[in-house]
This record gives sequence, structure tokens and C-alpha cells, in this order.
Amino acid sequence: MVITWKRTDGPMTFPSPSRSIGIVGRVLFSAKGYAPHYAEDVIDPVSGERVLVMADPHIRRSAYIYSLDSGKVIWEYRVEGSQLTANPHIARMVTEELRGIGAEPGDVICADLDNRFVLVDRKTKRVKWSYRPHNARWSHDCLPLEGGDLVITDYSAGFVRRISPDGKVRWDLPLGRGVAKLSMVEGKTPSGIHRNDFGGDLLVAVNRSREGVYEIDSEKGSIVWSCPPGQVGDEGRGARNVLWPLKPHSAVRMGLAELGGNLTVIGMEAGGGVVAVDRDCRPRWGWMKPLTRLQDELGRMQEIYRPTAIGLFETTHVFTTLDGKLGLIDWGSRFSSRVIEVESLPTSNLYWLLAYMRSADSKPEYLDPPVETAEWRSVRFTAFNHGPSTLILKFLVTPSPYADCTDSRIWKRAAELTIGPEGSEEVELSGYTACRVVAQSAVEAPTDYTVFVIMMP
Repeated sequence: MVITWKRTDGPMTFPSPSRSIGIVGRVLFSAKGYAPHYAEDVIDPVSGERVLVMADPHIRRSAYIYSLDSGKVIWEYRVEGSQLTANPHIARMVTEELRGIGAEPGDVICADLDNRFVLVDRKTKRVKWSYRPHNARWSHDCLPLEGGDLVITDYSAGFVRRISPDGKVRWDLPLGRGVAKLSMVEGKTPSGIHRNDFGGDLLVAVNRSREGVYEIDSEKGSIVWSCPPGQVGDEGRGARNVLWPLKPHSAVRMGLAELGGNLTVIGMEAGGGVVAVDRDCRPRWGWMKPLTRLQDELGRMQEIYRPTAIGLFETTHVFTTLDGKLGLIDWGSRFSSRVIEVESLPTSNLYWLLAYMRSADSKPEYLDPPVETAEWRSVRFTAFNHGPSTLILKFLVTPSPYADCTDSRIWKRAAELTIGPEGSEEVELSGYTACRVVAQSAVEAPTDYTVFVIMMP
């Protein structure tokens, strides 16, 4: 079986193992000597062409604009400086006038090698505005907001910060090392009915082993949603609905749904994974694989990126194209990376945790919402009891297309696990629409437990 990438100058095929996941897409950009780590698909206000604005931090160390109409790089700016070895990681095109920083449509914002955020004049390539945070260590992203302020991130210093055009700090949110790319959450439709936010207007990805994606209210600088759930530093202990984004570098919100039905698409550098999660941080589609962690012969801990079976290596960016499709960048070559517009989504086993280091006592707790099993061939639950008391897990299922948790008449017990201290058990279910899991300790003394979930298409 082969994987086919549709390309503007003809089809490209790549061999895959017999156990292939399958993906079809269009290569928007791939050229030797160019390794973009960021791309945005926009209509160029200067030329009127549909272009990709890209940032290449490792090979060319420049921002460049590629015309999808002509198939040529029509503009490039090599960043200056000597303090860093890798920048820019983003390049944002200004599409409307920003008076506070003197930006005109077509100008480009990026970060240079001296930790400055710079606004580059499109015509002269002159720096028209610059700002260097006082505690900058690796300036990363800079996103203009309506009203003139900007939101910036620093990968090494680990902050998200809103500033005025003259550098006044409006708020400062420390998220720890690895704070990477930002993306806008568009909010409501003009009707006010459909929306794609969960209360904020910015997404930020934090590029650590099991860190995640945060939705931020740009007015207050507060976190309103995150995946995995919980605040920074608690490692998700005691949480429900935990998907671990493995080294996420970017995220984008898709859909304008009602009732919180939007998806957050997360690009994971570790092995080229891309997973879309719902509001409860449960995976809905995508492809992913484990991130290996081991100890070498000197006792040092190491994490190893291993490419996926479909041939993706390292996903450095996800975005939406002007056609409303998913775009991604895969760094799969020594000399280049590919900017891809995905046309047909692959299917893969998806892995998450229904409960992580959660405490159970003698009172039953429903780990709602139900796990929707109808779309999957089977769903496997593997439970670990970490504590001193016996853990009881009950699995209630329903064939009803309306999984009403208030109607006990439609749920029946399909399985029950009794797990002793430090023990583990598992159960696999199929043929139902949804499953409710109920957890409790067999005695008064509480016990901590974890439930892993594998959803198999």
C-alpha cells in the first residue's frame, strides 16, 4: 500500500508498511534548503496572490513568502543578531494597518537572533519597530490583537505576555519552559449563536513531554481551558479526561459548533502526531504514537522521537488553510520540510486516560461524560490501582443513540473489575453506543487509581 500526496507539479508517493494508516494530502511547499517550522495561508495584500508566509529557524534563519499562484518565493528576510542560533519560529503577515507599531498591510512580524520582536517593512526590508523583553531568553511568537496590543511568548523564559506597542506589560502569565506558538480563537459568528471558543480567544502550546495546550482570555491573561485539564505544575494528578499532548508545538481551533462541539487540533513534535480533542480533552480523530523515555548507560534520562508508520517525522506546526482544511508541516528531510494540506484524514488507535492518579473512596463516582464507543471497533480500558485499598470499577453500557445519563433504565452492567492494591485489570467493549465508568473503593479507606483508554478504529 502507498501513501499519496497530491502536489501542484504532480503526485508524490511514499512506500509504507503493510499495516498502513493511510493519508492523502497536497504538498503546498517543499524545496531543498528550506525547512519552514511555521506557515500561514493568506491573501497577500500587496500582490493579491494566495501565499504561504513561512518562518525557517534552523536552515535559512529567515522569514519568506511563497506564492501558491506562481510557485516561487517572492520575498525573503534573513533575521539579524548573534545571541541565538535558531530563529524566527514564526512569521506573521500584517493584513490591516497597525498604527501603534507603524505597520502597513504586507509587513511581516517575526523574532530575530538577538531576541527582538521586529516589524519588517515589506518593500525596503527595514526594521520599522522592535521590542526586546527585559528578561528575554528565546523570543518566540508575537501576535497582534485588535486595538493595537500584542501577545508575545518566550520559549526558554516560559511566559505568555500582553504588551502595548511601547512595551508596557498589561499582564504576564508564566507557563514554564517550552511556551511556543500562539493562534487566535475566532469567537462568535455575527449571529452570536455559533462559536468556537470556550471563553477565551488565544491558544498557546507548551512544548514539554506531557504538557499541553491552554486557551487564554487575552483581556485578563487567565486560563479558561486546557488539555490536559488542571493548572500548571500539578502534572494533572487527580484529573479526568487526560490526553497527553507529546511535545506539542502548536494548536488550532476548528469548527464553529454549538454546545461546545468544537475541536482543538494539536501538533505533536514527538513522532509527527496530530490529534483533535474535544472540549473534555478526549481525542476524536488523528494519529499518534507513544513517546519513548529511557535511561542510558550513564543514568541520564532520554526521550526519543520515533517516526510514525505513515512516514511523518516531526510535526512542527498545524494551521488552517484558506479552504478551511487542516495544514501541517512535517520535517522529514535533512534539507527540507513539507507544508501539507490534508485532504483525507487517517485513522489510528488513540490513547488517553479516563482518570489519572485519581482518588476513589467508598462513594461511587461516575467518570462522566460517558465514553462514546459507537464510532470505534472496540474500546479497551486498562486500570491500575496505585493505593492500599481494593478498587472497584463498574462499566455500564447502552445501545441508545441518546446517551442520557439521567435515565438509569437504558444502562446495563457489561463488566466489573475488582482490583487489589498495586494490581491492574482490563476490559474491552464493543457493540454499544456509550459506556459509563463508575469507580469506588471497596472500603472506607481511599485508593488512587489510573484508567488508560485505547480507542481502536
